[in-house]
Amino acid sequence: MTDDITIYKQIYPSQCIKLAELGYRSVLNVRPDAEVESQPNSGEFADATEQANLSYQHLPFDDERLSMLTVEQFADLYHALPKPILMFCGTGARAKLLYQSALMQGLL
Repeated sequence: MTDDITIYKQIYPSQCIKLAELGYRSVLNVRPDAEVESQPNSGEFADATEQANLSYQHLPFDDERLSMLTVEQFADLYHALPKPILMFCGTGARAKLLYQSALMQGLL
């Protein structure tokens, strides 16, 4: 999306070292745990990002329940996290919606 943030579909903890090698400094997971049975959980990402020396935050939300509070929390994380950030969800659509909502509100 920009030099500061990339929006992507589901990633896996095993990819965190490669993300760090590619220059990412933070990972933001907006997918709720246990959304589907086979997805890795936030704890697995916390461990993998720590091993890769990446900052990690989990801001889970359901796209049917996107609130202004969630948009504001995202904007706060966006400003606080080391850049560039890789933000992901299942398909990338929810992450893109969150980013665009914050942008449209003038929060980024």
